[in-house]
Order: sequence, then structure tokens, then C-alpha cells
Amino acid sequence: MRKWTFKFLLFLIIFSIFLSALLAQSGPGQYTEEAPLGSWNILGPDSASGLGSGFCRLARATSSDVLYANPALLVLLPPLTFSLSFSFNQNQLFSYWLVNTGVITTRGNLTARYWQLDHLGLSWRSGRWTFGLGAALTENYGRPGLEYRYVYNQVVYNQMQIWQAGHLSGYALSLAGRLSRNLSLGASFVYEQGYLERSLDEFWAQDEIQLLDYRYQKITGLRFVAGLYYEISNRLSLGLSLSPPYIRKVKGESSLSYLTSLTEIKTKSQASDRIRRPLTIGLGGKLVINQHLEAYLDALYFNWKHYQFSYFGEEQLRNFRDTVRIGSGLEYRTWFRFLGRTWSSPYYLGLSVDPQPDLGVRSTYYFLTFGSGLNNKLLALNFSAALGLERGSGHNLKRHKISLTLEFHPEPGKNSRKKVE
Repeated sequence: MRKWTFKFLLFLIIFSIFLSALLAQSGPGQYTEEAPLGSWNILGPDSASGLGSGFCRLARATSSDVLYANPALLVLLPPLTFSLSFSFNQNQLFSYWLVNTGVITTRGNLTARYWQLDHLGLSWRSGRWTFGLGAALTENYGRPGLEYRYVYNQVVYNQMQIWQAGHLSGYALSLAGRLSRNLSLGASFVYEQGYLERSLDEFWAQDEIQLLDYRYQKITGLRFVAGLYYEISNRLSLGLSLSPPYIRKVKGESSLSYLTSLTEIKTKSQASDRIRRPLTIGLGGKLVINQHLEAYLDALYFNWKHYQFSYFGEEQLRNFRDTVRIGSGLEYRTWFRFLGRTWSSPYYLGLSVDPQPDLGVRSTYYFLTFGSGLNNKLLALNFSAALGLERGSGHNLKRHKISLTLEFHPEPGKNSRKKVE
């Protein structure tokens, strides 16, 4: 027993040095442990109309998802609005965790593909006040799983499996009101809840030794979003969004197991970590060119220099810079009569530039977006796509997203009957 204990302790020391060496490397760029898939610069979910017009949504009322970005826009929605958004996402990665950081190498980029329910929301107006409720999947922490084998003369000597999964959801409660004919204000409280789970399983067949490293983190936080919407004229409107810095609390559990044919040793630990999220400020504009055409411009500032992250009790260096995500878009709308109703068909086109905060790898995504839809006073169905190509990392990563949004606007009182006595 002492012999195996000594071997295990020696193995732990070597493994700790191995992990320290990993952390001391140049790093996996934007895909560190806690990095969301796609982009760091996230301010809630995107509806199809916002995505299709260059991610612009700070000065236009698209659906009830505006309560995550600019809740003041809720006053512009129909009196009662239900909205539902789905998306298909495809993100390329090159470096993350043990992959292409000196341990496991691949011949090219890896791809993560997934469907998700982006947003489910409700808004209701009473007088000058509008209330909003929403549930959204705002961040995805999944990574493509990998299996590595070292085979010599058709004999497997070493085998390694790694995987990572997780997501973050945001549950929002909002209130917006008109202070005057041209000015409205809004505020949202967003409760965040999610998890991050990762596992490393390594097996040495000849020695019958297996190492299991499993880690689970539960994430919670409370974010505040303030919004303003001001109509300068019938043609020009401005939107302002402010999300102050806040803390995400992370409770982690880890388990390290050392298994052989003769012994089984497990060590468990717990940790309480904190993630300091940055200040976010957004400014957007809408210009009505004519009755068919509107133009949008959004700029989002993220104060990533003050981002802080600790992982199982250890502060992790994140050499980040502040970023500004810029988007511009157009919406062209036509109208026609069908089944006794007036329908509109919007067409979206946009461009967006999304720089990532990591200073070690100055990576930036460039997007072309487009979409269309079919709307009337009762229903709205919109779809859009964003095609993104990354520059700066040297790997030409791609990020694609297809979004579908359904909106339902019941007409209160239309079917009610008044009794006349």
C-alpha cells in the first residue's frame, strides 16, 4: 500500500507541474476556460431582425428581447407581445484547454455545432408603463470533445478523452415608461444562472493506470441594465444602454481519481470563486430614410481591462483590452394585402465588426448579415443569418449563426362583446 501511495503522490506532483506549465503557456487565445462560444462581446440574445441588420438593436424595437439590451424600447412594442427565438450556431475553434496548446494537436480547426432556444419573452403595456419578462440562453461554454490515442505496433499505450459543457441563462424582469412624447426610460434586473463542467480521462494500458480529473462549477449573478430611448424627430432616434460592472459567484467542486488494478485513491475539493464582469455602454441610432427604408448604427463598449477571473481559488491572468463592437444595417419593407389583412415583408442587410479582448491574440470577427420575414398586426415570423470570418489569430476561424424569431401580438378587446341593456 505504501508503494502505491508513494507512486500516487509522485504522480500528483508531476501532474501539478504539468498543469502549471499549461497555464503558463501563451494561452488558447479567446477560448480560455470560461470563454463563451463565438464571442466575448455579448449583451443578451439576438432576435432575427436584430441579427440580420448588423446586430443593431439599441434604437429599434424588434421583440421583447430588447429588455436585455435597452429595456426603454419596450414602450414601442404592441400592447401585448409574446416572442420566441431559436438559432443554429456553428463556431470554429483552434486552441482551447489541452487542444493545440502543447499537449494535443490537430491538423486544422475544430467545429462546434448546436441548436438552442435563445429567448422566450413577454411584454405587457398598461397606460404609460410597460412590463417585461424574459428567459434567455445567453452564453454557451461547450467545446468539441476529443479522444487521443497513442498506438504502436497496433498496441494502444495511452488513451485520453476530454470534454467540456456548460451554459449561462438569464431571467429578466423589466419596467419601462414614457416620461414624455419623445423620451422613455427602462430598467431590467437579470438573474444569471448556469454551470461549467469539464472532464479529463487518461488511461495507460500497459500499467493499467487511469487518471480521472472532473470539475463542476455552478455560476450565479445579478445584472442591472438601464436604457433610454429619445426621438429627436420623426426621422432620427437614439438609444442608450448601460450595464454597470457586477460580480458572478462561482461554486466549484473537483475530483481527482487515481485507479489501478490494486488500488483506488480519490481526492475531492471545493472552491468559491468570483468573476468580475465589465462595464458595458451602448449607443445606437435609427434613421428613417423614407417609408420603406430605415438605417441603423450601433456601438457597444466593453471595459474588459477590469475583467477578473479566479479558478478554484487561484487568480488567472487575463491580459485583456477594452473593445468596441460596431454594427450597421438596413431594413427595407414592403406591404401587400392577403386574406383580408395587411402584411409586411422586411428585408435586412448589415455589417458588423467584433474585436475580441485578448491582447495576446488580437482577434477580430467581420460579419455579413442578412434576412427577411413576413409580418402582420397579429403575427411576425423573421429569419436571418450572420456569416463571420475571423482575422488575427492566423487560423481564419469562422462563426455562422441562423436565427428564427416568432412574435405573437394578440389584439385585446377585438373579440370581446359589449352587452347593451
